[in-house]
Amino acid sequence: MVLPSLNGMRAFEAAARLGSVKDAAEELRLTPSAVSRHIRALERCLGQELFERSFRQITLTATGSYYAHSLSEAFEAIRRATEDVSLADGAGRARKRIRLMCEPTFLNLWLADRLPAFRRLHPSIDLEISASGKRSDFDLAIVDEFNEKTSPALKLILPLMLTPVCSPALLEEADPLLVPQDLLRHCLIHERESRRWERWLAQEGVVGNVGKAGTILHDCTLIMREVANGTGIALADTIMAQDLLQQGRLVAPFATYHDYPAGYYLHQRPGVGSKPEIARFLEWFFEEIEEHKRVMAVAFGRETVRATRPAPLRGVDISRTGP
Repeated sequence: MVLPSLNGMRAFEAAARLGSVKDAAEELRLTPSAVSRHIRALERCLGQELFERSFRQITLTATGSYYAHSLSEAFEAIRRATEDVSLADGAGRARKRIRLMCEPTFLNLWLADRLPAFRRLHPSIDLEISASGKRSDFDLAIVDEFNEKTSPALKLILPLMLTPVCSPALLEEADPLLVPQDLLRHCLIHERESRRWERWLAQEGVVGNVGKAGTILHDCTLIMREVANGTGIALADTIMAQDLLQQGRLVAPFATYHDYPAGYYLHQRPGVGSKPEIARFLEWFFEEIEEHKRVMAVAFGRETVRATRPAPLRGVDISRTGP
């Protein structure tokens, strides 16, 4: 069939998205009557109504809801493609933009503090970053996923390697942390549920009820703040812990890492790999990841990683910690 008028599709999509003909008119810089005429013409072309109309109110029909969603995705794809081929900003300077979605823990506890270095190296590349959304809407997406749920579209960045962390002040309290069994006498902070602690302690041969006491939190950034404030002890992966350990705000009393069947993965939107700005970002990003591996001294691909020194530590000398 012959496609309807683009003006009609734009008017309908805006009115459906904004829920108002008046607001759509303001966005499109048209009069409300013009928007209404475009929508009516579109409905005549399609042979059915897209809105149910009442006094000063419009409600999408089932068909209208489907069509509006499809048009919104199409217009977003057109916008992204236009940005991809655009060579200049409004001042005529050559610029490129990378749209990145990043898992909040990875973003807030590790990546955010490293992005200024990328901007200094590549001032002509703009970053648009979100902590949520559909992977397909972004050039690159950094996600956390259980290993069994991954697909060929995901590239492993880092496996999750977990170790207990706590405030340095907690080590000075009357109830010491000399061996992993001592953890059961402290408040354990759980991420959503107790399975991670149960697995780690079982790998250490610790016997006892893990879930009988502790705090359950659903945000990893909040968990790290609670631990730094001395509330309890949490399991942290290397991304969560690196900067706080180096700053001395956290310590790892046993410096023992165990694997967890999940990891951080990279999703790359098809077709963006050939863009120079994507290549530059990924080159910089994986150099930072390699430096992270070196600093944290994690041996990847092994089930368990232990500190070189068997004695309990008051902290982690990360430059000397190894398999």
